[in-house]
Amino acid sequence: MDTVSLSNAFTDPRHLFEHLKQTSLREDLRVYFTLVLATSVLFLLPMYFLGSEPGMEYSTMGLPYIVDIALATVIQLAWSLVNGAVILLVVSLVEHFFLLFVDENRGFERTMKSAVYALVPAILFGWAVAVVPHAGLLLLVCFSLITYVGTRVFHEKSRDRAAFVALATGAALLAFCARWVL
Repeated sequence: MDTVSLSNAFTDPRHLFEHLKQTSLREDLRVYFTLVLATSVLFLLPMYFLGSEPGMEYSTMGLPYIVDIALATVIQLAWSLVNGAVILLVVSLVEHFFLLFVDENRGFERTMKSAVYALVPAILFGWAVAVVPHAGLLLLVCFSLITYVGTRVFHEKSRDRAAFVALATGAALLAFCARWVL
């Protein structure tokens, strides 16, 4: 199997998805949940370095505070995994529903592979929604574009059918998540 560079991912996403088509769903899910956990850890970093009060160090806060931090970390990581699984399943089901309109019989596994990679920008840049105006719309557009390419490659659909699936899935997610996106 040839190697795919990151620079090619932006200039020729179809080639990247052809490469990803050969991987197993288990590997794709491993990548997805690793990204979910890494993002969750990044959100926890301020808690590790700042503590409860500015200027206080762990040595002056004592063991109960360190136990609280460890417990909060475990709960946050578990919650992130559960949320990531639910989001992946819901998005995959919505996408697969619209694939049924274009005579899809390739199986749910390929739909889930498509959803895994379409959700990557939302996982990595979901924090931007709270900081940058209209970032949610940009993430939705990225999701729709990646869904289009994923549908074309994983399900081997024509341009118009892939466009329908991508636009319909994006519109459904916009309806479900309008507050978050807008």
